[in-house]
Amino acid sequence: MKKIILSTILCGIVLNANSNVYVNSGIKDYSNSKTKVDGITKNIGTTHSYKNSSINVNYLNDRVNRINPITKQPIEQLNVKKYNLNYKYIINDKINMKTSFIKIIDNLATTDQGKIYGIGSSYKIQKGLVVKADIYKSDYETFNVNQYDLSLIKGFKVGDFKSKATLILKSINLDGDKYGTYTFIDKNYTTIGMKLNSSYNNFLVSVGAFFGKRIFTVLNDGQKVQHHAMEQDKTYMLSFGKKFNNFDLMASYSYQNGKELPENKDDVDTKVTSLMLRYKF
Repeated sequence: MKKIILSTILCGIVLNANSNVYVNSGIKDYSNSKTKVDGITKNIGTTHSYKNSSINVNYLNDRVNRINPITKQPIEQLNVKKYNLNYKYIINDKINMKTSFIKIIDNLATTDQGKIYGIGSSYKIQKGLVVKADIYKSDYETFNVNQYDLSLIKGFKVGDFKSKATLILKSINLDGDKYGTYTFIDKNYTTIGMKLNSSYNNFLVSVGAFFGKRIFTVLNDGQKVQHHAMEQDKTYMLSFGKKFNNFDLMASYSYQNGKELPENKDDVDTKVTSLMLRYKF
């Protein structure tokens, strides 16, 4: 599947002028995790736009260093690969439709070989005001996850600042009892998210946060999924970048705090710092 993703990227670059390709590289740092110490994340993808549709494909690879909690010696490294496909179709000037797919390859987690399917739609209520509804089905070997998203998006302008504010409500339901040997205690989660994206003279800034417990969450409009049994509680995100003639440069930072459920480890922090370069054709 990796070869298919890379081939699609290369073909799109050659055949489609209305395209972009992006690479993202970052470092991960864990605090108070039972075994995770630090790691790297790499992502490559492309987006192609047509008359009434657009398609995005990307490949992500995370490698995380781990230690034995007793001896403090290195143990087998966590190696995660994810393949993602997103397709959007514009029906008219008010309605869009979207579908997405993620495949997970994980050398350690029970959710290895997981598949996540998504479908959604957006409706423009009036100029600058959009409502979105998305449904995601995560298919894992011993359990499934049903997620329902409802988003309200408001565009506005203050002086030379162009902004978009998003309010997100996520409802997550676990269908099954076990993650490996761990038995789920809670099966229903609700979380609220807020995002603000702004641009000014080709400068870009984005801030966001999620509040309320969540687990196995699909994020970023179906482009990302958190597939480990980590009950997240707080999430904060910040990005800053600049648009140039043919490319964008964006630096990002995210912080998450939660609980590793199988390990019964509270107050685990995950910090990710990354740099993304996008080139437009």
